[in-house]
Amino acid sequence: MKTLYQSKNGKIELKIVGYDEPNNGRSLHIAELYIQSKDYTSQYFENGWNRLNFNLDDFQFESADSKFIFIPAEGNSFLINTNTFAIIKFPFKAFSTFHFKKNEFLENSVKIYYSDETLELNLPIND
Repeated sequence: MKTLYQSKNGKIELKIVGYDEPNNGRSLHIAELYIQSKDYTSQYFENGWNRLNFNLDDFQFESADSKFIFIPAEGNSFLINTNTFAIIKFPFKAFSTFHFKKNEFLENSVKIYYSDETLELNLPIND
């Protein structure tokens, strides 16, 4: 299991630092988020819920052009613009750890594949 995801420019790091099972069978990773070596976990994870979906086998951390980072936060997945560090949030998905399959960066969008739906978000072109 990979425990460190790092952007190609080295400015953003996602660290898996633990495991949580808040309900029977609901497995989650505990994560910390660092930007330019400073801990931004509480600022970026909504309501301090720094838990990730458990299945990260097909998770793509960074877009091919290195402009965006995907964070598979349980319930509140989001993107980080690597130039501005701005957050782009996906719609809330309750208990997403049970449904998350993978994400995929395309040329101008990102898709999240769940067992019961697929979401696609167009990426800002000018950033």
